Amino acid sequence: MTGESVCVLRRRADGRDDMGEPVYAWDQETVDDVLVRPLSPSDVEDPERPDAVRASYALAFPKAYTAHAAPLAHARVALVSRGMDPSDAQAAHRVIGSPDIVRPCPTKWNMNVLVAAADG
Repeated sequence: MTGESVCVLRRRADGRDDMGEPVYAWDQETVDDVLVRPLSPSDVEDPERPDAVRASYALAFPKAYTAHAAPLAHARVALVSRGMDPSDAQAAHRVIGSPDIVRPCPTKWNMNVLVAAADG
């Protein structure tokens, strides 16, 4: 099996604006060899967004990915190999919950992550 390239985006404080409110920037980290599996799309049940669809993916990160010090919870993921622009954090998929790390793991991929984006 061969994985795809994804870009993990993490938000960090990057100063304050003229009104004293925090300004944020996104740090990018490219991760290669991530297994990407699409999940069944579902309609978003929100009366304010009647035509919205949630696209979800299950990602399996390789054991070589050692960024566990910076957790993926609250991060975003751009599926670069599928044409997503890593500089557009608003379009990137949001990580749902916390990753599941499998130990011991007999395969090359040991960290499972669910991501989703709602369009519409």
